[in-house]
Amino acid sequence: MVYRRTVSGAGLSGLFRRRKEQVHALRGVSFQVGAGEILGYIGPNGAGKTTTLKVLAGTLRPQRGKVQVLGFVPWRRERAFRQAISFVMSGRGLLEELTWDLPVADGFLLVRDLYGLSEGEFRRTRDELVELLGLEELLRVPLRQLSHGQRAKVELAAALLWRPRVLLLDEPTLGLDLLSQAALRRFIRDYVRRTEAACIVTSHYMRDIEDLCHRTILIHRGEAVAQGPPEELARRLSGRRKLRLVFDGEPPQEGLSALGEVLEEDGPEVVLSVPAERARDVVEFILREFSVLDLTLEEPDLEEAIRDYLVREGRC
Repeated sequence: MVYRRTVSGAGLSGLFRRRKEQVHALRGVSFQVGAGEILGYIGPNGAGKTTTLKVLAGTLRPQRGKVQVLGFVPWRRERAFRQAISFVMSGRGLLEELTWDLPVADGFLLVRDLYGLSEGEFRRTRDELVELLGLEELLRVPLRQLSHGQRAKVELAAALLWRPRVLLLDEPTLGLDLLSQAALRRFIRDYVRRTEAACIVTSHYMRDIEDLCHRTILIHRGEAVAQGPPEELARRLSGRRKLRLVFDGEPPQEGLSALGEVLEEDGPEVVLSVPAERARDVVEFILREFSVLDLTLEEPDLEEAIRDYLVREGRC
């Protein structure tokens, strides 16, 4: 996918010298998501994450390429397709667009009518979602009076009333407190397991990706640059490892700085960053040359690993 944007020149005179340039929003991205799988789709701002979800939801049409969701071409927006997919964007949802001043329960009824749900099917699903997400006390409250976190849960419930087979979640935990984030992740994980829905999650919170996703794709400037399970991806992208050391006495300053970068030091405790390919040799050297009470080799953090990779590859 390509779009055009206007770019100004440098300085004050640049206001009067503007030019158009083409930007590749998506280029050569290819993947599949199976039933019951949660795919993490991550990358910096402007990488193409939301654009991809909009293409899959059928609200954007690419200039070329082939896209199929459950056998449908998304931008044809056939009724059967719309009843099989749900797209939830952080800060915006179906109820917010339709029922801002109505109580939540009335908003759910409107969704029932829009999707032609039978009364029995609607009640079973609604009651289950209300219980699982703890929405009972919110049903008679107008949507506009809810907090951001409450609206996020209500909008997610509304998006699941017709039991979609494909679930697209764009920044689902954005702006939520830690407890609400954990509760929403737990709900999404359980929902996908029970319904076998295919789910794609974008998030800048790597805890979302690490807790939820079976597989992760890193996208940058419209291209998929790496993929794999979150923990495997972190190991592969990171060029460094952390050693947490507790020495028997004062740490040997000169000896450690020759082995890697000292990140933290607190008395006999030291955190050392070393190149990944040298980590094993460094551990063996430290144990042989120094008196160490404790040593921990830490797995790389996904967020740090991605940042290291983008810097290393000159992509930032």
